Amino acid sequence: MRRGLGGMISQRFRVSKGIVFLLFLMILGGPLATQAASTTRIRLSQSNVGLTAAPLWVAASHRFFAKYALELEPVYVRNSTIQIMALTTGEVQLSHTGGAPTLNAAAQGHDLKIVATFGHGVYWDIVARPEIRTLEELRGKNLGVTNVGGTTWIGAILGLEHFNLTPDRDRIQLQGIGDQTVLLQALGSGRVDAVLVEPSFTRELKKRGFKVLAELSSVNIPFASSGLVVPQTYLKKEPDVVENVLKALIEATAFLYKPANRRVVLEILTDRLKLSDTVSAKEALQDLDKLVAKRPYPDLDGLRNIQRVMKYNPTVARIKVDSVIDDRIYRKLEESQFLDRAYNY
Repeated sequence: MRRGLGGMISQRFRVSKGIVFLLFLMILGGPLATQAASTTRIRLSQSNVGLTAAPLWVAASHRFFAKYALELEPVYVRNSTIQIMALTTGEVQLSHTGGAPTLNAAAQGHDLKIVATFGHGVYWDIVARPEIRTLEELRGKNLGVTNVGGTTWIGAILGLEHFNLTPDRDRIQLQGIGDQTVLLQALGSGRVDAVLVEPSFTRELKKRGFKVLAELSSVNIPFASSGLVVPQTYLKKEPDVVENVLKALIEATAFLYKPANRRVVLEILTDRLKLSDTVSAKEALQDLDKLVAKRPYPDLDGLRNIQRVMKYNPTVARIKVDSVIDDRIYRKLEESQFLDRAYNY
């Protein structure tokens, strides 16, 4: 009888132990399993290798995307035209690209939305061979940009326009060469007479004796240079994912601006921009406020300025520019003081 009772107690103990163990696994493994199951995989394209890509570099390397349960694969492509192709064919879900290629795609019938704009002005420099001393001397010369019809192409036209120059009238040939590093090589080899480059690359060129003809960031030309672009179908299907991507990029931008992160940021810039030393990285960091907006509101005025320049394309001219912008997520983050908290205002 005692053996029977002892056996029952032992059996119950083993069952209880099993239940406790299962509960332990559920408590320990449940959140991890849920987290793994809820992680969203996305691909985001970008073509820029300059300072404006820094928020994306930081967000990827310092796990800002992972914070929001995003497994993000940054996809580098050669230019903004290819970026838009990848976006409209579903190869990527989001793009960090400019207003010009976005408007071109919209004119072709693609329903894309700009949910944020991280660059609110023409920020490049026009740098030329040493013997070219003034902008007027660009008449009849070649000016290198990333690609014809893309973001830097429009930026070059707007910059020249500000100084009363036009490519057609003044026979300035805009040549699509490649990304910023390729542009530097083209100028150095004599393939082009001048290039449109970010200030961080300008300093390297100055050291080599090239002439800075204009610093366009100082003349305040409205321009939607770099933004977060997403197909309307994806935005409608996954608004929370798009919001989390924007949150990660905003927090990464705040990380760049905070003095406490200066050493880490300089290391990132030195590596990513292929700079010769941290002194050059410190100089590049001085341009951050010119190139990367703390408040990346979708820039309607900048987009309208792009549309004006693209008047050669009648389909672009007929677009209602405000229909390309969807500012609901940005307004939500602004009104909830998410941006204030990110910058500790």
